[in-house]
Amino acid sequence: MIDALTQGLLVGLGLFYKALWPILLGVLLTALIETLIDQDRLADILGGRDLLTTGKASLAGMASSACTFGALSITQTLFKKGASSEASFAFSFASTNLVIELGILIYALLGWQFLLAELLGGMLLIAIMYVLVRLTLPEKIFEDARHRLREQFPDDPEPVRFNRGVGAQKAWQAQLTSLAGWQRIARNYFHTLGKIYKSALFGFFAAGFIVTLVPASFWSTLFVEPVDSISIAENAIVGVLAGVASFIGSIGNVPFAAALWASGVSFAGVIACIYADLITVPIMALWKKFFGLKAAIYIFVIFFITMVVSAVLMEQLFSALGWIPPRISTQGLMDFLQVRFDFTLIMTIVVLVGSLLLYTLGVKHSRPSQT
Repeated sequence: MIDALTQGLLVGLGLFYKALWPILLGVLLTALIETLIDQDRLADILGGRDLLTTGKASLAGMASSACTFGALSITQTLFKKGASSEASFAFSFASTNLVIELGILIYALLGWQFLLAELLGGMLLIAIMYVLVRLTLPEKIFEDARHRLREQFPDDPEPVRFNRGVGAQKAWQAQLTSLAGWQRIARNYFHTLGKIYKSALFGFFAAGFIVTLVPASFWSTLFVEPVDSISIAENAIVGVLAGVASFIGSIGNVPFAAALWASGVSFAGVIACIYADLITVPIMALWKKFFGLKAAIYIFVIFFITMVVSAVLMEQLFSALGWIPPRISTQGLMDFLQVRFDFTLIMTIVVLVGSLLLYTLGVKHSRPSQT
């Protein structure tokens, strides 16, 4: 038992090592976007229910952070200030499925096939959600939710206030060529890290223990062999439910999904688990807090259907194209996670040195001006 726990810890550390540089690089790119693009006018342009507005909301979400809690915080602020339900939900889907750091991490741990399924599936999630919401939205419930937000939460939550406080203040060229601009980038960088590191660490170590402690027979019982549409749908449903029960955010879901893949779970089940971060138990508690019970139930049902359908379609598409990747064994995973002098080590050193420089700019260098 002690040996299994030790091996689980080592797998978790290995996953963390492999994912560190993609996470830090992705967070830097996100910080650049958040700093150089003015987000204050988002709510003003996202009030429509048409496809164009939903597309704009999706692009705005792609330029946001992959932190699920931060995404929901911004979503409720946009909705409170006048954004439509369709645009608000599109923003939340894009900011947790189509962002840079998440894509880099998926590529590093699961390969290009899962990255492509995440990108195509992310767009499909938004499209399916849009159709379902246009057909079924209980408008009175959501108007009541908007009034509720304005009365109970008149001020923006802390993550939104912080982002806007260090957001775009000059043209992007001036930001990139000034000390003050890089100080704002550094503060956004470490603020985003602060929002995601707990979920990410939990996901890495949970994944390590899943690989080493949970027998493959357990997963084969939950996830039947995907031989037809019904069994693929079962895999997608169980995959979403596994993601819901994981309590992990979008970044932390990736190593958890990698552990499921190494343990024998199907492609549909793994990608469905990654999609599920917007309806995990703690996130649903926030939907209820912000939007009320009735609206939260509606959101859960619509999002659940959307995630299952998207995962099923991704499995069918990738199976037809022969793009389902070969499964990595537990031993293969251990070999993959070993520290060697390779691209991963070089990039890890580079991003850690860059992070130290940003810390010096954003924290140490700014202290004298704050006293």
